[in-house]
Amino acid sequence: MGGETFLNLIESMDRFAVGIFRQFLIKEEGDKVLIITPNEEYKKWATAYLTTKLKGFGKSVIVECEKEAKTSPIASKQVWKNNLLDKYTFDNFVVGPSNELAYKVCVEVSKNPGKLFNPVFLYGRSGLGKTHLLHSIGNRLKQSYNVLYTSLMDFSDAMVKALKENRIEEFRERFLSLDMLLLDDVQFLVGKERTQIELFRIYEKLQAEEKQIILVSDRHPKDLKDVSERLISRFESGLIIEIGLDEETKRRIVKQKLILYGLPLDETTVNYVLENTGYNVREIEGFIQTLKVAGFKPKPNKENVEKKVETVINLVAKSFKLNPELLKKETKERKVINAKYIAMYFCKTMLNLSYVEISNLFGKKDHTSALYAIKKVEQRRTEDRKFQYMISFLEKSLKKSLGL
Repeated sequence: MGGETFLNLIESMDRFAVGIFRQFLIKEEGDKVLIITPNEEYKKWATAYLTTKLKGFGKSVIVECEKEAKTSPIASKQVWKNNLLDKYTFDNFVVGPSNELAYKVCVEVSKNPGKLFNPVFLYGRSGLGKTHLLHSIGNRLKQSYNVLYTSLMDFSDAMVKALKENRIEEFRERFLSLDMLLLDDVQFLVGKERTQIELFRIYEKLQAEEKQIILVSDRHPKDLKDVSERLISRFESGLIIEIGLDEETKRRIVKQKLILYGLPLDETTVNYVLENTGYNVREIEGFIQTLKVAGFKPKPNKENVEKKVETVINLVAKSFKLNPELLKKETKERKVINAKYIAMYFCKTMLNLSYVEISNLFGKKDHTSALYAIKKVEQRRTEDRKFQYMISFLEKSLKKSLGL
């Protein structure tokens, strides 16, 4: 095996592990391999993996973390370049059925910017990897192209500042000189008329010159309200791809994050994270960070939990003038469904039950039922002021009833 490169060997042995190793700086010279990991936790994992799994390679492998590698190129890298975060690459993006198309398109765009798909519009809920893909494209091209990543809010703030300082032409030139514009959080265009005008001007010029434009939003272009029709039509003129997160990919992400934080990969730990998190990578990482510090949460007394759940159900049902038992049954009645969703939401936010526990309590076998219900309530809270007021009122009443 001495003739093989290190990564080729790992890839032939373990497709999951090679995705982790691709995140590290690896230098091969003669019969020596130097692996530099970004932190101590990754070093521990890599060392343990190599000790138990790598045999007969024929080369000396040394693992160091970035702090130890005084001459490491990583240590001297700037964290930000053209607003790009170096840590986001195609190699450490976890690919699965629900994001594979978006991933493949972004890889192709990075090979032929401005030639294949232009513009590209990625959309989906928060925390699914859209921003990761934007940075991955930019990081692959930044050495050869003039690339800029920016959020819509930063774009808007810079434009307003330029107007106040009478430097709007300088602002425009900065964007018109780009080879590629990576624009995040496009949903915040809503209601920003002057920002829309400036973006349209820049967009038209870049596209006319076949410069690559990639846009990211939490919703489809047709669902962007209070955005000019001419901008919407430009967004819809290219490739529109929804990005999601399925169970298989989520499991792989959980494993990757557990390694990052130095936690075990046993089924108990993996399932604990899966059951207590939704389909949001940021939520998963936050939960694992808490798990590392606080450890496993002890299971509460079953009888106490049941009493608290009944309190939640009774109070929500009463506010909707419904029989509490209706909230536990299958129904197509909209009023009952709304009440059930709110009760499930409070079971998560106030009782801190897992998605699996909540689904079971409301007669659902699949934990995604609770996840869907809770997401619907969270979304409606941000869009409907009357609904937000009602939820806040119920929260106060529940805190008093539950003694919180």
